[in-house]
Amino acid sequence: MTRIWAALWLSVVVVALAGCAGVPSSSSPQAIGTVDRPAPPSLPKPTAGMDPDIMLREFLKATADPANRHLAARQFLTESASNSWDDAGSALLIDNVVFVETRTPARVSVTMRADILGSLSDVGVFETGEGALPDPGPIELVKTTGGWRIDRLPNGVFLDWQQFQDTYKRSTLYFADPTGKTVVPDPRYVAVSEPDQLPTELLSKLITGPRPEMAKTVRNLLGAPLKLRGPVTRADGGKTGVGRGYGGARIDLEGLSTTDPHSRQLLAAQLIWTLSRAGVNGPYVITADGAALDDRFADGWDTADVAATDPGAVDGAAAGLHALTNGSLVRLDGQRAPQVAGSFGQMPGQTAASLSRTGQVVASIVVVRPGAPDMASSLWVGPLGGNASQAMDGRSLSRPSWSLDDAIWVVVDGITVVRVIQDASGQPARIPVDSTAVSTRFPGVIAELQLSRDGTRAAMVIDGQVILAGVEQTAGGGYALTYPRRLGYGLGKSVVSLSWRTGDDIVVSRTDAQHPVSYVNLDGVNSDGPSRNLLLPVTTVAANPSAVYVADERGVLQLSGSAAEGDPGWAEVRPLMAAGSLPVLPG
Repeated sequence: MTRIWAALWLSVVVVALAGCAGVPSSSSPQAIGTVDRPAPPSLPKPTAGMDPDIMLREFLKATADPANRHLAARQFLTESASNSWDDAGSALLIDNVVFVETRTPARVSVTMRADILGSLSDVGVFETGEGALPDPGPIELVKTTGGWRIDRLPNGVFLDWQQFQDTYKRSTLYFADPTGKTVVPDPRYVAVSEPDQLPTELLSKLITGPRPEMAKTVRNLLGAPLKLRGPVTRADGGKTGVGRGYGGARIDLEGLSTTDPHSRQLLAAQLIWTLSRAGVNGPYVITADGAALDDRFADGWDTADVAATDPGAVDGAAAGLHALTNGSLVRLDGQRAPQVAGSFGQMPGQTAASLSRTGQVVASIVVVRPGAPDMASSLWVGPLGGNASQAMDGRSLSRPSWSLDDAIWVVVDGITVVRVIQDASGQPARIPVDSTAVSTRFPGVIAELQLSRDGTRAAMVIDGQVILAGVEQTAGGGYALTYPRRLGYGLGKSVVSLSWRTGDDIVVSRTDAQHPVSYVNLDGVNSDGPSRNLLLPVTTVAANPSAVYVADERGVLQLSGSAAEGDPGWAEVRPLMAAGSLPVLPG
């Protein structure tokens, strides 16, 4: 009987959730009420003759409509169960579900066991997780004068992992970084069955604002009192085919208060990149309070008009690939790799380096007596091809990382995070970053810290794990690392080095012989990269949106472009094939 109930309940979950726009809860990612949606198909209602198993199945079908706090589903509950059931908040994503049943003539009780794979918040934020589901308590059905009814059920909503993948679509909202130079990704999961509703749904979420942990790390030019005057339509006002073909999209806003041209440009960038990356094509006709947002684009914007904020742009692309070979900085020049001019081409003992976002300035770590009790490290900074000056020292310093305001972030002795900036006198100043939240939740040595390409997040390697934190400017003008969380549970504690490929995607090198390179995104989902032609140990990784480089025991290799053939691998960068060579890119 136990096996029958387990199989039955799994089938019920699949049937009930398939195509279900309203799952997982009344506060689901659909944000019911923000879009006009067709009435749901005819929903089941409880009848006197329903058996308990059918009752559960029909109840789950009825949860397809979250309107009025799942009113349709609540018809399957006794009055007391309906009064006590809390269907709001985050949903847990579960897998390997087993249900165990106990039955009497007047009552059926079912206990649920499952593995937790993640959670989905009420605003559509998905995060991976792990571990066994704590016992939520029994689901009980009782026989009433009107037939079987659910008399007790756990609070919250549980989502089958496979059904979550089949039902929800990942889209990305974009907010402005504090410097106004680019836009910052905020991935969300939505379940919109009608494609023409998606643009309105995404922009409604954009106006509502970023996920809570980003509230103090980004700017939202679309915040209150701004709102949508109506649903997003085709550019000509039509309600079907929005953003498809040449129809474009029309966004009518009201309540706009800013007159600053740059702020309006950033506002347009948020809208355009959010829609464009979701497959909603322009031209984008944007009006505010009945007038064009910008008279220059009265007939519509396209992505080229906001290209300066492109989240996929390659910072400092013109600088090309550099590397540390035999402790000195070299540049790739065709089939040669000559030392760069100036200090960085001559200075020995360099163990880690990065170019500034423009590719014109170098930050490099020099180590003397490596591994010895009196080992010492120093940070040197200077123009590429020019003279370097010492900015700070410590026993050990992590690979430098550059922010958008040209500050250099390093970790001193695996514990203290600092920003190095040039003060008013032109001298380097070392300013501590408050990393208390990180060290409290994830104590251990910070082996590496790399800022995201938009500068609003920091990814760290702590105890072989990938830890993500927000970069928040404090009231006193300092910085703090906030809301730390672990990414990529599937990576275990094997991570050695990491690099941001995009604002949403991180490449990591690992000690795992089968999977020496992997990827992990902001949701925490990890996947394995190709391993062909790599030899352990794989150490430093350096990436940008168009290329990924790693160092193995022979030198520097690049991820090949043969992925279209279904057999990607690593190609040797011949001029940099010297033991100990490490790739160096902007960032």
